[in-house]
Amino acid sequence: MANFDLTGKVAIVTGASEGIGRGIAQVLAEAGADVVMSSRTQATLDAAAAEVRAATGRRVLAVAADVTRAADVQHLAQRAKAEFGRIDILVNNAGGNIGRTFKRAPLIDMDEHDWDECVNLNLKSVWLCSKAVAPTMMAQGRGSIINLSTMAATDHEAPRAGFSAYGAAKAGVNRLTVCMATEWGPAIRVNCVIPGFIDNPKPTPGRTPEAIAQRVKSIAAGRIGKNEDVAAAVLFFAADATEWITGAMLPVNGGIKSVQPAGLPTGGAGITRGDVAKG
Repeated sequence: MANFDLTGKVAIVTGASEGIGRGIAQVLAEAGADVVMSSRTQATLDAAAAEVRAATGRRVLAVAADVTRAADVQHLAQRAKAEFGRIDILVNNAGGNIGRTFKRAPLIDMDEHDWDECVNLNLKSVWLCSKAVAPTMMAQGRGSIINLSTMAATDHEAPRAGFSAYGAAKAGVNRLTVCMATEWGPAIRVNCVIPGFIDNPKPTPGRTPEAIAQRVKSIAAGRIGKNEDVAAAVLFFAADATEWITGAMLPVNGGIKSVQPAGLPTGGAGITRGDVAKG
């Protein structure tokens, strides 16, 4: 369908060196877009960009940036504009519930640094990146921003100790999506994808075959999600075919049949800033 063809468009994807972000970058490139891939570490980012470039034949630019820092984000937007002359799509994928500089913990044990870093990574970054590309999109007269949230910010998942700061920050992303869509329309469409339990090939505590099988029981589709499932939803919002959709929240979770029980999962360490298991 021609309206899902992104030929001639330029997309920025944050948190793009692996996982969901890497998958999104490739799907957008396969649809015809030139892509700016960004994450914190240049070496892993360069490797991922080379793979997408080789697989799709599209122009792919790798720009390292810390999306919690305004100067880095401005540099990212400027590099994209200088290289390609325009910015049509922004995917705010970077995020996570534990990172290089902060840990996950129940609220009573969480210190101020961990709270601030979690909120900065998951909420402030969305504002910074969107604000950086908005003037270019407005000058063009159109653009699409797609934010990624989590089931932990919705009623699809019961509150869990250790995920409160993350869930609160992502709930802020949900509301910010609607606010940006309202303030920046009609030139810029802003929508939100809410992934469920997504496969992560990296060994992660708590993702034993038994634990995954238990999660599958709560999913109507009968399997956990793949990066491509999320990327397809992002492509849906990025394309001109959906130009009359803005301020929308799209759950991509296989059809959750029940909420997960409250409680702190064991083995929280090992999930990184770039972790792609948004649910």
